Amino acid sequence: MIIVTGAASGLGLEAARLAAKAGAAVVLAAGDDQAVRAVCAELGQSGGRVHPVAADAASEAGCDRVARATAARFGRIDSWIEAGGGEAALAHAAKALSLHLGERDEPTALVGFGRRMGRAARGELRQAKGRIAATLIRLPRDWRPDSPAKAAAQAALHAVARPMGSMAVAAKGQRLSTVTAARKHPGVMAGLGVGVLALAGVALWLGRGRLSGAAEAVRPRVARAVRPAVLGAVRRRPLQAAKLAAKHPRQALKIARALR
Repeated sequence: MIIVTGAASGLGLEAARLAAKAGAAVVLAAGDDQAVRAVCAELGQSGGRVHPVAADAASEAGCDRVARATAARFGRIDSWIEAGGGEAALAHAAKALSLHLGERDEPTALVGFGRRMGRAARGELRQAKGRIAATLIRLPRDWRPDSPAKAAAQAALHAVARPMGSMAVAAKGQRLSTVTAARKHPGVMAGLGVGVLALAGVALWLGRGRLSGAAEAVRPRVARAVRPAVLGAVRRRPLQAAKLAAKHPRQALKIARALR
């Protein structure tokens, strides 16, 4: 079963509709009691297994109410999609989940939307000690409540089943990309490592002897391709980047010159 907060309209409504269509039992939560009951009536007529809860997911008390109502009706909480309240609501959802998880062999999935996972949410995830696997789906900067929501809702349902990916935050609050996939599929990181070593070897070979001219010609294109990834990593982890640069100043200078 899946909890969807902010389910009366927009992204939450689309996620609830897709989940019910897929056969899941869905708890729809929103602050507007009449609106969420109307949506449940619509989905119920189509054969969906739905249950309404009137609660403000942007508040801690509202999320706790949703969790209590779900646990009372279904005896468990399998996953939670937070689609309405932003960073604060995601933190409240994580706290409510940690209090009402019950006995589960696998972590409970928590999916949110936004530009970043707030500090409060990361703290709640760390407190859960691996019992919650959270995925943050980054929406476009120009996203509006009336933007087409089907693709984002489909991504949320995928993250419920497999909480990992380039937009994921792990259960302990760490930012992840391919590392998340590596935990599920160890061969991924091995393949990536071999690929990086192979590229490094080719680059060194091209930089020597008669082919040094070809290497110089290719270098600007390689720099343009690599620059966004390097700058993104530095922005995400500025402290670690500064420590590495201080520890290896010559290498850092060479990288900076190569990526100009």
